[in-house]
Amino acid sequence: MSSARQNRHIARLIVGAMSIDGYLSKNEQKKVAAALEKLHMSELIADVGAAIEDDQGDFNMFDECRELLESLGSDASELASPIFRLITSVVASDRFVSSQEASYLSALARRLKLESKDSKAIFKQVMIECRGRLEVSSEQVDEFIHPHLKELLSFEGAKDLVGELDEDSLEEMLYEAQEALASGCDYDADDVAKSLAVLGLDGSASLQDAENVWRETIDTLNLPKMAGMGETFVTAAINRITTINDAYKKILYVHEHLDQQKKASTDAKRLEKQIERNAEPSTRDAIAGDLEDKVTGVGVTSSPSYEDAVPKE
Repeated sequence: MSSARQNRHIARLIVGAMSIDGYLSKNEQKKVAAALEKLHMSELIADVGAAIEDDQGDFNMFDECRELLESLGSDASELASPIFRLITSVVASDRFVSSQEASYLSALARRLKLESKDSKAIFKQVMIECRGRLEVSSEQVDEFIHPHLKELLSFEGAKDLVGELDEDSLEEMLYEAQEALASGCDYDADDVAKSLAVLGLDGSASLQDAENVWRETIDTLNLPKMAGMGETFVTAAINRITTINDAYKKILYVHEHLDQQKKASTDAKRLEKQIERNAEPSTRDAIAGDLEDKVTGVGVTSSPSYEDAVPKE
């Protein structure tokens, strides 16, 4: 599949997808390149660059897909799915799929002649793998206007992915620090997810939300007041408090662990830069010497000896 011609078509389809929301900025171009490297498709980066430079505003998805399928020949039906997965993965690499991007992918799936169940399964899997978010759910799409888009977004759990996550959400924190979490931490992402479920929260919750639930539980289940209600009620309250307390402690522990890892990483990078700066030859002495030579006629690096400084008789 990796012929130059096919790569050019795929690259133009990627650029079409990434620019559907507007102009593809330099920063977004870098993100596309990084996404392709992560997907082990570095061979397409140059083609994407060429597609960006050659873009005349006359991109036509129908023509690109038709020519791509023709170039694939008898392998078209087999390779359509991995091509759709690749482009979907690039679109979702920033972990947010807009309504326009989703519409593009819906149209792309049809142009590549994919069955709706196959394109939906691929889209769902990509969203799970990248922990992505959606701008709209199928419930927000008019079936008569966009029937294929509605079908693409109708996978189980899609409505829970609608809306961007706050930067301080626990889910976002876990995603950004997966490697740090795996290093020296007693709990993993599954433990945090279970603890959030115990607290009645989802991944969009913040540490403050978890603390609020914990405090409300302690305040509501007032053990001294429940003492007069009998042992059964007191025991149930203690068990409930213990469960909530353990869940909150796990979340707090993970949060503190990740915060320490982040600080350690920042300090390490700062130290590394300082070492690099110290290793570089300093131009300060040379500049000082030139300046003093111009002002006094005597350079710092070529100071006169004692004998030269003493006036001769």
